[in-house]
Amino acid sequence: MRARIVAPNELTKTDLAAWSDCAASSLEPNPFFEPSWLLPAIEYLDESPTTMLVLVEHSGAIQACVPIVEVAADQRSTESHRKHSALETRVAPTAVTLGTPLVTAEGGSEALACLLTEILREAEHRGVGLVIMEWVGNDGPIARLLREVANQTNNTLIEFDVWERGFLSRPVGDEESYWLRGIGKNRRRTIRQHHMQLTAALGTSPSLHIRTDGGAIDEFLRLEASGWKGHQPGGLAFRQQAGTTKFFEAVCSRYFDEGRMWFLSLEGRGAPIAMMCCVRSGDGIFAYRTAYDEELAKFGPGVELFLAAMEHFDRNTDARWFDTCSARDNEHLLGLFPDRRAMATVMFRVPNSHEPTKPVYRGLPEAAFLPEPG
Repeated sequence: MRARIVAPNELTKTDLAAWSDCAASSLEPNPFFEPSWLLPAIEYLDESPTTMLVLVEHSGAIQACVPIVEVAADQRSTESHRKHSALETRVAPTAVTLGTPLVTAEGGSEALACLLTEILREAEHRGVGLVIMEWVGNDGPIARLLREVANQTNNTLIEFDVWERGFLSRPVGDEESYWLRGIGKNRRRTIRQHHMQLTAALGTSPSLHIRTDGGAIDEFLRLEASGWKGHQPGGLAFRQQAGTTKFFEAVCSRYFDEGRMWFLSLEGRGAPIAMMCCVRSGDGIFAYRTAYDEELAKFGPGVELFLAAMEHFDRNTDARWFDTCSARDNEHLLGLFPDRRAMATVMFRVPNSHEPTKPVYRGLPEAAFLPEPG
């Protein structure tokens, strides 16, 4: 088993096929680290000059894969400040809502140990002090392997940031409307009131449509750009920049062709009032991105869409779970979804690096930069 670091533009067709196979057989699915998603993100979201891929191979198969990019505490790039930098594995955050590495069941802990060793070696070579893995699923098999590998290789794993996001798991038995069990009585009453008000405002009850046509992409981009994401400074609407628009159109086209993406469109008066971009990977569905008509915001079209999405998940798919892909502290979805997915930022100190004595990287705790005792 060996690891190598390669630039995205140096990947061969054989590499791409092996990478796709690795993603398909990963212990935990992560569509955002698949080539059909990550490569457009790197191409269009200005990561291409610096992002590299770490591949672990055995007998021609890729058994682990993760991207890396060097990030600095500030914009100065002098050698004296390189020790304030880190290697990070969650590149292009706008596009990547899950940072769990791809690791196959066959590769297991050996592949993950090889991956971590290569990343730490590269970090030491560059003179940076930390390896940071953001938005890693913290309650799955790969997180458990990370802890085991860290212990076996005598690398201290630091869990800096642990949080939860809304999640839905299909129960083993037949439980009617199980997706509603996390919603309290008061909120159910509010949801019913909002539904009646929304129906009155539209003149008809909103209906859910499943769309995989090119027009749905345009509708989603328009709906997103019409709201706060498109109007506020720093808003993340894809139409804010040409690159983000091209990225989204590229991944939609690829995943539509594979039958692994669709839009849930809540519609009334002949037009979408809320839309959700869903991605299928392995046993799960990822709610990558949502948008809604903000003129109807007081009637809760987004809530109605998520409720419809949970019901659609149960009755129209064979997926085992549904991930909201939400950011931390999203109380709105935590109060709507009955289950939780634990997330974390995990870090490793780089051996033989010269860590600074004060925290300088985005508010990380001072202990992350201090040398280990003894």
